[in-house]
Amino acid sequence: MGETATERLTATAARLFQERGLTRVGINEIIREADVARMSLYNNFSSKRDLAVAAYARVSSNRLEAVDAIIRASAGPADAILAIFDLAVELAGKPSFRGCAFIDLAAHAGAGDEPLMDLARSHKLLLRERFERLALDLGDPAPQTLARQLLTLWDGAFVGAFIESDVAPVLAARAAAAKLVAREDR
Repeated sequence: MGETATERLTATAARLFQERGLTRVGINEIIREADVARMSLYNNFSSKRDLAVAAYARVSSNRLEAVDAIIRASAGPADAILAIFDLAVELAGKPSFRGCAFIDLAAHAGAGDEPLMDLARSHKLLLRERFERLALDLGDPAPQTLARQLLTLWDGAFVGAFIESDVAPVLAARAAAAKLVAREDR
């Protein structure tokens, strides 16, 4: 069975927003690329913002599912943390890479656009919670701090990789994460 109009619209919007950014993609382009009638859009979403919320929720879900799969497949918490940074290397190496979709979303959400800001905050919180669980499993004496350090490395690596058009910042962040998880003060 094929995708519904809602699924096609959401998937298309998610792809286009990640490739070019929320403010650089118009409704007409999404409708055209999703190959749906204009009424399909308005029957499913009341506005571009509602479509953006659905699209970014999909991106968040997919990204967190990938992180969770990495955690499940890893031999332990330190390996999982480094494997999560390997995912960042993979993402940053794609030709369409534009940095972190959620940093971009937060930067382009308009004043008072709380649904989009809430989504960006929620995604970052959920990723930080995964890092914190791994830090707890490592026996780190300050797991919340380590989780924030790892998330900061992740975010900075994505920004650097986008600006430089190079995975080198992500590889540097992975190396820094390796040093953090190998500390002997636990």
